[in-house]
Amino acid sequence: MIYNQFYTTTAMHHRTYIMSFHPIRILLFAAIMAVLAFPAATAQNNDTGVYVDPTKSDRDFRTRLNMAGNNVETIINNFGTIGSGNASINQAGVWPRGTGHGHLHEMTGWVTSRVDMPNGGRQVIVSNGYGDSQSNVQDPETGVEWKFHPKPGYYDPTIDNPRIANQLDPNTWPDSWPGKDASWDGQWNGFFGLNQFNADQEAYYVMDDYWNRKFQFYPNANDSSKRGLGMQVSVRLFQWSQALANNIMFMLYEVTNTGTTSYSFNMNDNPIFFGGYTDVNPSGAGATDDAAAFNRMENIVYGWSATGVGLWNQFREIPPGYIGWKFLQSPGISTDGIDNDGDGLIDESQESPAGEYVFGPCGIYDDPQFRWEGDENCNWNPLTDDVGSDGIGPLDPNWPGPDPDGTEGNGRPDQGEPNFGRLDNAESDQIGLTSFFAPLFGTVLISDEESMWNRMQPGFFDIPQQAVNQYWIFGSGPFELQPGQTERFSTCFVFGANENEMFRNAQVAQRIYDADYRFARPPLPPRLQAIPGDGKVVLVWDEVAEFSFDPIYGFDFEGYRVIKATDPRFRDAKDITDALGTPRFKVSIAQYDLINDLTGPHPLQLGEEIGAPTGIHYYMGNDTGLRHYYIDEDVINGREYYYAVVSYDHGYYDDFFERGISQIENSFNISPSESPASITLENGVITRFDPNTAAARPNTQPTDVDEGRIDTDSQNRITRSEGYTTGQVQAITVAQDLLKDLTYELTFEQEETKTSVEYATSTYSLTDSEGNILIDREPVPRTLANVYSNNWTHELLDEGFVLIFNNRRPTLSNTQLTSGWTSDSKTNLRTSIELFPYDPPIIWPINVVIEVFDPTGEPVDSSFRTTTGRVKDPVWFKVYEEGSEENVNFIFNSQGTTPGVIDTTNSINLVFRNQPTDSRYTYSWTIRFLTPTRADGTTLPPEQVIPPQPGDKFILRAEVPFSERDKFVFRTSSTQPSGETGKDLLDKIRVVPNPYVAATITESRPFLSGRGERRIEFRNLPARSKIRIYTASGVFVRQIETDMGVAVWNLRTKDDLEAAFGLYFYHVEAEGIGEKVGKFAIIN
Repeated sequence: MIYNQFYTTTAMHHRTYIMSFHPIRILLFAAIMAVLAFPAATAQNNDTGVYVDPTKSDRDFRTRLNMAGNNVETIINNFGTIGSGNASINQAGVWPRGTGHGHLHEMTGWVTSRVDMPNGGRQVIVSNGYGDSQSNVQDPETGVEWKFHPKPGYYDPTIDNPRIANQLDPNTWPDSWPGKDASWDGQWNGFFGLNQFNADQEAYYVMDDYWNRKFQFYPNANDSSKRGLGMQVSVRLFQWSQALANNIMFMLYEVTNTGTTSYSFNMNDNPIFFGGYTDVNPSGAGATDDAAAFNRMENIVYGWSATGVGLWNQFREIPPGYIGWKFLQSPGISTDGIDNDGDGLIDESQESPAGEYVFGPCGIYDDPQFRWEGDENCNWNPLTDDVGSDGIGPLDPNWPGPDPDGTEGNGRPDQGEPNFGRLDNAESDQIGLTSFFAPLFGTVLISDEESMWNRMQPGFFDIPQQAVNQYWIFGSGPFELQPGQTERFSTCFVFGANENEMFRNAQVAQRIYDADYRFARPPLPPRLQAIPGDGKVVLVWDEVAEFSFDPIYGFDFEGYRVIKATDPRFRDAKDITDALGTPRFKVSIAQYDLINDLTGPHPLQLGEEIGAPTGIHYYMGNDTGLRHYYIDEDVINGREYYYAVVSYDHGYYDDFFERGISQIENSFNISPSESPASITLENGVITRFDPNTAAARPNTQPTDVDEGRIDTDSQNRITRSEGYTTGQVQAITVAQDLLKDLTYELTFEQEETKTSVEYATSTYSLTDSEGNILIDREPVPRTLANVYSNNWTHELLDEGFVLIFNNRRPTLSNTQLTSGWTSDSKTNLRTSIELFPYDPPIIWPINVVIEVFDPTGEPVDSSFRTTTGRVKDPVWFKVYEEGSEENVNFIFNSQGTTPGVIDTTNSINLVFRNQPTDSRYTYSWTIRFLTPTRADGTTLPPEQVIPPQPGDKFILRAEVPFSERDKFVFRTSSTQPSGETGKDLLDKIRVVPNPYVAATITESRPFLSGRGERRIEFRNLPARSKIRIYTASGVFVRQIETDMGVAVWNLRTKDDLEAAFGLYFYHVEAEGIGEKVGKFAIIN
């Protein structure tokens, strides 16, 4: 049984509580869902739930996207292509990401048929999006290419730099989706449904061949304006960043016949084929050393550089590696009475309705059983899959409620639900790959329909030539495609450093496909902010990742890793490689994980779950506890740094349920997944940061500004204004600009443990001087042993600081080490600290002073003779609590010496009444006074013994936890002008570097070609400054203004010309302070 789970959290704080969702609750949920009934909504959806969009395509809506959700980076276009030919050199099929090593020139999917023409004869028509100049033909009247074009409505064209809709960038989503009701407005239209983020990156668009008017064929008898073959194609591309899958990119095509023409699997009756056409460059654009091979068993063609040398200019030390193009899914034939895919089922179809509940076969997937007729492989589960046609259920975040069409909780499978129909790849009687050929470059153009047709015939499999420039072309068909019917085909590109690695990645791709594209999903990426300071960068991130839900493994978040680089591609962050030398992860500069006893290397090797272990185990952390900030002080002012904070899950292993690490029982073992993190560059320019990435450039602050601060001591400790705790609290500044002019008050509560004097700190609270309650009786976190922790952190990032608590808990050994006579005491008696031998002993958290008075005067206190407390004896010493000076009850045993006076062999027992109704007091600490000894351990003679003298003090120092008696008060000050003026401020101004010699370390280098950034900084400026730059001859060059304390000159003049080498003068005018003139040089 799989147990689901959910989190609840308070609005203000970070504490999270886990509640298991037991089977009875699942059954209750199913019962509730079963009675939900709503009127059916109407939409132009076919039998597989695909929306047939009546809007025609429009060339003006062509756009693209740089897709970089894992280690594969590529330009994709919304007219069916990956790459744009010569317009995307080194930007298509880039692997590894960020290198500019483009392995593809251009790829397109295609649909082909040989149709009966109205005037007689037969004509091959190929609908595709390929844009290479050799096959890019246009309509002479409209100027529109005879190609696929995008349908409008599937991305937001009003944003800056419009791009294909993708799950990582909500700005790209349209306000409403074609064919979807209002509940989808502003939400992600995922392959698996409303706001379903099963992949780490998914892109989506829809296109058609409306404008393919090359031939006089009219696929729709009711609309002569529609041309081509009357095909609508929905395209989705997927990427996963999990280490096993991060070198793969998937492409899924759903092709719908929107015309009235019937296509069949009969070669003489409008036979139809799907396929792909690509110009591959394993060594880079223009290379002529393409080596290739085709493995028909694995349905993969793959290529490599015959010379092993790439043509790229950047990162030439990285070998070209291998690129594979794997065929995953073909159309199916559900009417031929043949088991085309050999799975023990005949004529299964993704278009089949649920039908009746019958006893029937399940093919190779399971034993015969009762099932719905349309669930041919018997894997639809009403308890987990009956979420309705929108694909989102009540256990998903942002569930909008039951589906308006009544499909949610209706007890039967519907299109759009997991493990059924179009979301179950096994429910198709696939015909498989039927042709492959690899012609030389320029010999078989996609616009040469007859050449294409001759080579896509079933059974045509070509052996690729070696060390040449070639195309790769897949084909699958013929099959049946009736009006309104949808069929699918999908492929993927896989990369690897060598042939073995590429085939391992291809194996992973097949498993992801076989699992209906349901793969382990990493936690959501945290939202990261980088705050630059003087000599430091502060990183702050949110906790959204901690509430991530994996559809297979539930709530499986484990921790965070912080990664740092000076390159936006993170190329200079050190790699963690597997046993085969393949980079798998980046080294982190900090790691924070849950305290759950999951430490060190993960028990499962990466790849072991698919039978291909790689010799590397993910490092899970050290039970540090979570943190949401990091202060990086290993920086150079003026240099730009790039950061990523990746969240990771705990994966799964055999004993995780028993150990309480996972709430899911009996799941499949898998190695941990971490969230993707990338910074997107196009032509060397950063165009997008993932939410968990950021850039920051530390630098000096304005010299006339006092930065915000917290009133603490040199160790960042805040002041205890009341109470007697020995615990300490530090206040650490995270963001000085967020500090306010406020006073804060920190208090605590406790709960009794074994006795009335023993307690544990249970809650803490924080208020500010404006009356705001920032922490309201927050429970102290507990350890794995379910006891209150001594050390924890509370982040108040909106206030600009964090509190670090170091609580204390008394122990016998520590009390023995820290107790003793004060340094000015005259006695030389030894002491021994003991606990009364209860089981367990009572450890009273208290600091007690025993102060000696003149024995010739009046008694100053009295001791109990026994634990009844009824008889008291006078004594000439006092026993009281340090700080409060409240008397402490005690029993004094004088052992035959002078009564009431401390001497050797005496002892003092500290006692307390455990309950007000107790008839006797209870023992705790015992202080014994012993004869002093020499260094060799022998006792001193009586004449050398110095008994306690008046004024001597013995202090019992037991650690005291935070309690309701304690209060800490501290003040914060906001950033504000210092009021300092004069020449001293101006004397601090510096030009860096000076002289400037060709380049400087502070210049960013995200470019793939060209000179890149040039940079001279004027540092230590007052807040409001103007800098004017002149040549040595007095010619005005440029004016720069700043209020940040630093001004940057890019070595270009006011006319945007490059500055010449030579001597320059600068003139600084600081508002309200004065002026300064200086000089610097630029040297060739």
